[in-house]
Amino acid sequence: MDAVKSTLLIISSLAITTNVISVYILYKKRAKNNYVILCINLSLSDLLQSIAGYIPSFFLQPNLKKATVVCKLSAFFVAFPSYTTIATLTAIALSRFLLLSTRYNRNQVNYKNLFMKIATLSWIYGFTWAVLPLVGFSSYTLEDTHTRCAINFSPKTRVEKAYLILLMAFGFFIPVIIILISCLFTADLISSNYKYFFVTYGKENVETKRYKEKEKKAFSSFLLMVLSFIICWSPYATIGVLSAFTSTRIPKLLIEIAALFAKLAALVNPFIYFWKDSLLKKVFKNKMTQIKN
Repeated sequence: MDAVKSTLLIISSLAITTNVISVYILYKKRAKNNYVILCINLSLSDLLQSIAGYIPSFFLQPNLKKATVVCKLSAFFVAFPSYTTIATLTAIALSRFLLLSTRYNRNQVNYKNLFMKIATLSWIYGFTWAVLPLVGFSSYTLEDTHTRCAINFSPKTRVEKAYLILLMAFGFFIPVIIILISCLFTADLISSNYKYFFVTYGKENVETKRYKEKEKKAFSSFLLMVLSFIICWSPYATIGVLSAFTSTRIPKLLIEIAALFAKLAALVNPFIYFWKDSLLKKVFKNKMTQIKN
């Protein structure tokens, strides 16, 4: 097994293990916080990508001559959860901003139903973009490394070019812009609400401290998830844009590194949950104590 596949094996194993644990613990927390539904959605997306997207690549022959069915399906199951993840992150950012900025009666909002709909629509959105290349609006083709398949970044027809442009716009750049703008407005709203609590109840009031800690924790966790996704996928997206719209020749080693870096996105969220979630830390410590004993 070469170095690339060995690295991918480590990433896949860790991603599957940590996301299974995350789904289990987050599911137990769903009654306390309905936003957990969307976190579960993210973990399921990463889990699907790790199992159906990464594992099949181990069965591909080196130096492939053409895109096989397994190769195309592997590419599909990498793309599908990725688009679902960016849709979910966008929905979380928008929903938090809108719910914080709108004056509403909390009892009139069915959060569970709202977030279940958001999760469902995210999967539909991701599936739509991922399935289009399988039905002729582009294709999953061999990368220059000849070790795996990906979206066709060398479009020849108008349809292929139109799909790639729309995909880059609605699958990455527009969602990222929406997320960042929503985060800026959300941060401003949290600051304004905290000032209200501070003026009304005082800095040392229990409700003031609780609001500050709760919102700061939720906002910082989400911001970390967004930044990790952008950082992990930006190199690969940049290479895709350069390959599609310029004559730049990208070294194979750089493509391999960018692809592995993108795959780290499926591994990051569980560690963010663990770092920010006291329940996850408690469960992990208890398990480690049981193992030692």
